[in-house]
Amino acid sequence: MATDAFDYTAAGELLVSHQDTVTIEEVAGRKIARFSIPPLMQGHTFAVELSDPASEPTPTGPFRIECVLGTAFVIHADELSSFRFEDGFSHLVMAPELARLKVILQYVHTNSPGVLKKATLTFQGSDAMVQRLIVETPEVDLVNAIDHTGQIVADFLDSVSFVKRVPISIRHIEVHAIGKKYQRRFVTLPYGSRQLTADDLTEVTTVPPRLKAALRLFRESLNSSKPHYRLLCLYRVREVIESVRQENDQAIVAHGMKPDRPRRVLPDNELTRCYFSTYVGKKIGAFLDSVRNAYRHVVAHGSLDEYFKLVLDPANVRIDHRIDFTNAVLISVVAEMIQDEIELMTRHGLSGSRLLAGGNAETA
Repeated sequence: MATDAFDYTAAGELLVSHQDTVTIEEVAGRKIARFSIPPLMQGHTFAVELSDPASEPTPTGPFRIECVLGTAFVIHADELSSFRFEDGFSHLVMAPELARLKVILQYVHTNSPGVLKKATLTFQGSDAMVQRLIVETPEVDLVNAIDHTGQIVADFLDSVSFVKRVPISIRHIEVHAIGKKYQRRFVTLPYGSRQLTADDLTEVTTVPPRLKAALRLFRESLNSSKPHYRLLCLYRVREVIESVRQENDQAIVAHGMKPDRPRRVLPDNELTRCYFSTYVGKKIGAFLDSVRNAYRHVVAHGSLDEYFKLVLDPANVRIDHRIDFTNAVLISVVAEMIQDEIELMTRHGLSGSRLLAGGNAETA
């Protein structure tokens, strides 16, 4: 499996690559595929090349881009065992004329406002259910094709969701170079399995009540398949932890002691070294501040100046991974912040209420 390689034409954005093999195992009489995916990639979205080996390495358009719809609110009974969603699902019923309808879309490039481009939008489905939105574009550059069609589809889904009052999500995106042996699919990689032990259960019972909000936000972030919402939840963990730190510091200092948290810096690894090199080795606060300035306020407050960075469906983040890679680092950073505070409160006898002389805690 291979993800995007570094592409200097993609607005200077870095795409970290990864290659791995797929192993086929038989479990309870059924064959399953297993991927060995590094933790930093689990739950994030990448591009998987499914092209014929003889196809050109860098395809040129025109392209056909199929947005396969899906939703977290339904599982088909006949797909329950395999969890296959390739065919697509939506809460939208196709009117008879929709199957024959071809919508002509017009748009312009930001850097070429005088050049009018045209694309076509058609619908595909079965059993009267809308399953795919298909956009055919004359764009010759793959990055431009994804960027512009992503905006078109996102705007369309925003409006339909508002009018019909139903959730509409894109399960995955398929890209075909028309007339060529090229196919790319943008998919979200699965999480690996983790062993649950008796010690884990013991650790769960020791979490101070004051930190439960941070843990709830952390779980909410991992549960979300929406990169922007995941980022908001993860950053909110930082804000909760900072509030808890202030309360803990006051209690510790009031008893003649000094808070003793470890000094945390942004780690040096493949992801941070390539994508966040400015902050490697510096206190994590510098990295978190950059996340706040670049994304947190913009996403939370819907700045119109940043509209084109707020595509909430997969169309945009599947290409540059800005939000996905930021989230990958945020997960490890905020997890350390939570763990550090748990250990500090344990050492000083803080349970989330108040500190007693001698280091014992009293709960409310």
